[in-house]
Amino acid sequence: MPARHNATSIISASLFGLCGAAASAYPIAAGAQQPEPKVSTQDAPKLPPLTLRSRIALPGVYGRMDHYGWDGKRGILFVTALGNNTVEVIDQWRRVGAIAGLEHPRASQYVPGLDRLAVSSQSGKLRFYDAGNYATIKTLDFGTDADTDNLRYDAAAKLLYVGYGEGPHGALAAVDAANMERVQDYPLGSHPESFQLERDGPRIFVNLPDQEAFAVIDRKIGRVTKWAVPGDKNSHTLAFDEAGHRLFTAALQPGQLIVVDSDRGNVIAKLPCVLGVDDLWYDAARKRIYATGAGAIDVFQQRDADSYTALPQIVVGPGSGSTSLHLKSRTQDGLYVSWPNMLPQGGSEVLLYYVND
Repeated sequence: MPARHNATSIISASLFGLCGAAASAYPIAAGAQQPEPKVSTQDAPKLPPLTLRSRIALPGVYGRMDHYGWDGKRGILFVTALGNNTVEVIDQWRRVGAIAGLEHPRASQYVPGLDRLAVSSQSGKLRFYDAGNYATIKTLDFGTDADTDNLRYDAAAKLLYVGYGEGPHGALAAVDAANMERVQDYPLGSHPESFQLERDGPRIFVNLPDQEAFAVIDRKIGRVTKWAVPGDKNSHTLAFDEAGHRLFTAALQPGQLIVVDSDRGNVIAKLPCVLGVDDLWYDAARKRIYATGAGAIDVFQQRDADSYTALPQIVVGPGSGSTSLHLKSRTQDGLYVSWPNMLPQGGSEVLLYYVND
């Protein structure tokens, strides 16, 4: 059971410059009107879209890192360390413990209201933990090597959705988060990768790269339809601009961003993108897309629903990228990025980038 610590260190400094002599040499006449200072940002250097803020060391943690989770109640970041068979617990940018004994965990999802943590794994198990002490509450078994993967929570319906299954047995399951029981399955015909829930409608969009397609699930009537998406062969990602009616996916290889109309399913645009993207994020406030991949972060600016421009690439370093979490809370707007196996003393790291306007 992980120890819990909260430690904050704040260092402040002030600088004082001397300019009194110069000021007294040229006194201003009494009653003279002083000109108001003018501030111009025209020639000021523009900030990059992301600025590195912190590095979180994970000593002794090795191997691939998969999808993150966030406990908004406590401000806890969950790093799903698939290759290490653990979920690392991060508090105040510091590792404070881990949930161990997992079989290649794939994703972590905090369940607000019920105060639970759900963790999926390649073994086909979906585990529920008490988010206060990480004691196991219940385990659902989807079958041997069923590979429970991406997780999403519908707070209004109190349903946890999980993608699972290989080949023709691939499906999306709805789990009653309170009772922790499966209540419905949507057969999909191949392993589902990332998926997104529509907030103002009944649809779920699911990426099915083995079929080079997106599935569209109607939660009200249980109907599943599929859209062919040319080029979606090796893509595990999906982001959603619900207001603009656009879906985004980026491939592991070749590097390519694909924009799809979420009403009709047709491809709107394709842009070159960093390789190895395993998480993709749409920033609605800034109309940007963040793609974390092999050694770098690509940022795309949405000019309108059909037009996109690549901003200067953020170079991170060899071996970094792939999985990430864009988190906007009361105190921060940042992008957490994985960097496995990079610590000289042995272990991995999570980078935190702050988002700039």
